[in-house]
Order: sequence, then structure tokens, then C-alpha cells
Amino acid sequence: MARKISELYEMQVYSTEGAFLGVTEDFTFDDVEGRLVEIEISAGRRGERRRISYDSVKACKDIYIVEI
Repeated sequence: MARKISELYEMQVYSTEGAFLGVTEDFTFDDVEGRLVEIEISAGRRGERRRISYDSVKACKDIYIVEI
């Protein structure tokens, strides 16, 4: 299913164990391979940022599920 990138911003991100990790803030796109390679999430009260390989994403519909 194709989706607009704009629909993927500000989605909640959870680990496969069910722990809340943060909210999607940005993405890294490889224009040579034509695919997303990383998601950047904002976590915690201080807005700490963390990058997660897009290969770690196990599911994405209403939330992200990632294996870390």
C-alpha cells in the first residue's frame, strides 16, 4: 500500500516488546535506492532525538512497531 510521507510524521513509535519510544519527527530517504533508510524520533520531555534504521520497522499503520 502506498502512503504519503506526510502521513507518517508525528506517529507514535513502540518497540516489539510494547515500550513507547517516541514520536516520528523526520526521515532519511536514499534517492539512489529509492527507499527510506532511517526514521528519527523525538523521545522524552527534553525532546531527545534518536535515529532508527528503517529495516527495524516491523509494522506501520496507525503506529510504528520497531525491533531494537
